Amino acid sequence: MTAPAPPRLAPPPPPPTNIMARQYGPLPLGAWIVVIGGALGIAWYTTRNAGSKQQIVEDTSGIPGVGTGAQSLWMQTSAPPTMVADEKFTTNEEWARACINYLIAQGFDASLADTAIRKYLQSTQLSLSERAMVTLALAKYGSAPIPLPDPPQLPEIPKPVEQPPPPPPPPPPPPPPGQSTRWVTVTPWPTKTSTLWGISSLVYGNGSNWPTLYNANRVGVTRPDGSKGMIKNPNLIYAGWRIYCP
Repeated sequence: MTAPAPPRLAPPPPPPTNIMARQYGPLPLGAWIVVIGGALGIAWYTTRNAGSKQQIVEDTSGIPGVGTGAQSLWMQTSAPPTMVADEKFTTNEEWARACINYLIAQGFDASLADTAIRKYLQSTQLSLSERAMVTLALAKYGSAPIPLPDPPQLPEIPKPVEQPPPPPPPPPPPPPPGQSTRWVTVTPWPTKTSTLWGISSLVYGNGSNWPTLYNANRVGVTRPDGSKGMIKNPNLIYAGWRIYCP
């Protein structure tokens, strides 16, 4: 008898075609990417929050309890050693430091509070917001112990000078010698009687009455002395013409 043939082993399963599903250790590749990416994101978020914390500006002025306030980062971390405990100040500087610290505690910006108090001590003009902060500080601590200098005198705005009413217009000049108001001889340009407008201003006191002169002296009209009118174009009259003025 022949020995039975050994059983055939099944071939191993083919590797998965999706690279993200391949097994690497206890987890597939996709799970490793999610875990590592989440860890990196948490580390970045923690680092960013740690770096954005408010930075306290170092005091280089030499005055205890006073910061520079250059970037609105001035913070009072402890009571200054020269602060008067019973709020009886002997100098304006002590009073100013107390007022500024009080305004900061009320939520005002450090640099704005410092500017408002300093300008008040210098008797400088205050804005509306600065005036509100100073008023709040005065209600808390009262006036500064040392009298302030007099505020600068603002220049007075001169009142406008009332102009006298304009004089009435002068009467129209009389017609040239040898002419009457009924007849006017045209003179060479540019004289008063070289245009119908000028003659109307001379005779009637208003140049806009020139159509009256044109209609009384145009071509086809017989004038009172029996002569015929000669004006074809009201903008074109010649020296020597006699214009009838009704």
